[in-house]
Amino acid sequence: MSKMKQTLPLVAAALVLTTGSFIGPSFIQPEAVAASKPANPTTTTTTTTPSHLIGTRTAARTPAELLTLLGERIKAKDVEGIIALHEPEAAIVDYDGSIVRGHAAIRAFYIEWFKLDPVLTVNPLQTVVAGGWRTWDGKTRDRTASIMGDYSLTQNAADGTRETFTGAFCDTVKEQWDGSWLYIQDNPYPPHGGPAPTAAHH
Repeated sequence: MSKMKQTLPLVAAALVLTTGSFIGPSFIQPEAVAASKPANPTTTTTTTTPSHLIGTRTAARTPAELLTLLGERIKAKDVEGIIALHEPEAAIVDYDGSIVRGHAAIRAFYIEWFKLDPVLTVNPLQTVVAGGWRTWDGKTRDRTASIMGDYSLTQNAADGTRETFTGAFCDTVKEQWDGSWLYIQDNPYPPHGGPAPTAAHH
């Protein structure tokens, strides 16, 4: 498979696939519609799966839980579990701007990527929750969250050696009407004002 097809599916996989280290982003209520800012972007903390998610396919109740679940399922190479965390028309953005769209294409994408034995470390730096609708019970539903940060990925190269890449990501997740959250877009190559990367693409 071409290197272009082996791109990182960050779908925020926002996790260290070995130990699960995170920066705990603070979440902004939709009324505020402002960006969260971590006190120290270089400090990570260890986060474990909440007890109500252990041993289940329960959907995430917050964007942070969604990141945790995705990272654990990537580590376990649980393709169907990963698919369950995405809306049917969710998308992954490739480094060349092409789109991997829908459950079938995302499934094939992960199957190929796992052949490279990836180890992913993601550092979520900022989460913004906004939008949505106020329901009859006073709760806001159907919100959207943008999760932004940086990552490091180590995986097998074509020559059999291990190679490492770094980059930034900007992912979009959406709250469902039952209060759970699903991915709608995984973008490990957001536009930015800096120079073009010189390292090889993954």
